[in-house]
Amino acid sequence: MNMKTEESRIAYNKIAFEYDMSREGQYTRFHIKELSNMIDLSEGDVVLDVACGNGTLLRELSKKAKIQANGIDISENMIHAAKMRYPDMSFLVNPCCPLRWNDESIDVITVCCAFHHFDDPQGFVNECKRVLKKNGTVYMADPNFGAVLRFFANKFWLPFSRSGDVRIYSKKELEMFFYSSGFRTVRVYKKEKGVFLMAKK
Repeated sequence: MNMKTEESRIAYNKIAFEYDMSREGQYTRFHIKELSNMIDLSEGDVVLDVACGNGTLLRELSKKAKIQANGIDISENMIHAAKMRYPDMSFLVNPCCPLRWNDESIDVITVCCAFHHFDDPQGFVNECKRVLKKNGTVYMADPNFGAVLRFFANKFWLPFSRSGDVRIYSKKELEMFFYSSGFRTVRVYKKEKGVFLMAKK
């Protein structure tokens, strides 16, 4: 396991059972709300939430439509908490890459405030392209840092962080990951403290 991935696993195992009240949990509430508002769902959609944490985003999405809800996370404690909270959903301890799903088997993939933790972001996006059905969609939220703050965070803060953060990406960088994998439509917008992406296969 990559060093940053292991740091993420340890960090989130520590806060898993108090996540909603933690600084991290409170930070992601805005992103979860915005994602749940922007995501289009149909009855029966197979949804995979990558880095699902304790399952909060999947709970919100399940209110919109009757979906087949699946979540993966590298934190064993997060997955345990998710299973306790939402026993009718499917949760697995699994890294973001490779994904354990068959080709063209998923309708919607979601990632909330986790992409900047991924040690192989292009590999993950390639996996999304593989497992998504035709016209399948990735929806993603990540932190919105201005150019100056992003530069200093990536150069001086994140290399020494013990929380598993790898890199904060610009809007253009996020778009290029998905266009490079062959996604046909990619839209990225900024809103308050979040950057939000929709990429359609």
